[in-house]
Amino acid sequence: MRPNWAWFALLDGGMASLVVLSAVGGAYDAVTRHSPLPLPPRRALRAILAGAVMIHVTEAVAAGRRARRRGLPVRGWVLQTLAVGFPSLRALRRATASADPRSPPGTGDLKATPVRRPS
Repeated sequence: MRPNWAWFALLDGGMASLVVLSAVGGAYDAVTRHSPLPLPPRRALRAILAGAVMIHVTEAVAAGRRARRRGLPVRGWVLQTLAVGFPSLRALRRATASADPRSPPGTGDLKATPVRRPS
């Protein structure tokens, strides 16, 4: 299962923006000059980024453990969850909640779609 592409764009775009704004002084200065709202200080952006990374790593570890217990491809679930976070973890939980862990999840707001993996 893969979460809807919009989750990847929204969450990974936000993470990429945090990286650029916290690491590249010129980018931070340019955005600060043109933004109608004040940006948090770069130190605060770095703290937010560090927290987000820790949360994604924790979610990826949890996804790997759950996938391993259910006989699903651990690496794929870990990497996907590391990239997108909670939408991937929710898709894994829905997929493993049914009697057959490889069955597609039920309908819901996540709109996960099956991913074909080579045998």
